[in-house]
Amino acid sequence: MKEIIKTLNDHGVGVYDEKRSSFIACSAPISSEEEAFIFIKDMKGWHKKADHYVYAYTVYDEENALISRYSDDKEPQGTAGQPILGVFQSQNIENAAIVVARYYGGTPLGAAGLTRAYRKVAGMAVHESGIIHKVLYDELFITMDYSMYNNVYYMLHSNTRADLMSLKYKIVQEEFGEKIRIHMYTAVADTKKMCELLKDAALGRISIRIEEKKGRYRI
Repeated sequence: MKEIIKTLNDHGVGVYDEKRSSFIACSAPISSEEEAFIFIKDMKGWHKKADHYVYAYTVYDEENALISRYSDDKEPQGTAGQPILGVFQSQNIENAAIVVARYYGGTPLGAAGLTRAYRKVAGMAVHESGIIHKVLYDELFITMDYSMYNNVYYMLHSNTRADLMSLKYKIVQEEFGEKIRIHMYTAVADTKKMCELLKDAALGRISIRIEEKKGRYRI
């Protein structure tokens, strides 16, 4: 499985009109096939009077296999869902979905016209979403005594340590109770090194629980 993927930064919208037919595309980053289903259902709710709901999505499942699916929704085979999926594939975009609602204007566009329209409006939505890189991550749950907190804090927030600056990580939450607990994300490739640095900073007096997140990208 890839450690870094290209995906969409946010939701995007594209609108394209051709011979009185209106094509409205919505794109979104997703992290599971279930999220794709919800997104498709939501799009149908937003455009209840549309004649077609064409979609495509590509996402990693819990077994780390890349799933790519599309639907023409009664448009001629190969003229709708596949061109949308092709927009993702041509740019190596993963963990993303697009749904296009088409309002038929009464004039047939022909196979070439449909393919061009769906590809164009999907590209418009992707452009508005923006493209970013995301990293496959682990979650770290850290527990320590107060006496070790300053050492760990300054290590994690240092901007001069080369061994730390090369790592990808994000602190999610700090809790101060009987003990100090830190919740953070690290890139899978950096988890081992981060644990070593944490243990060194805390002189070994630290508990680290790692939860692997198969198929999940963040950071």
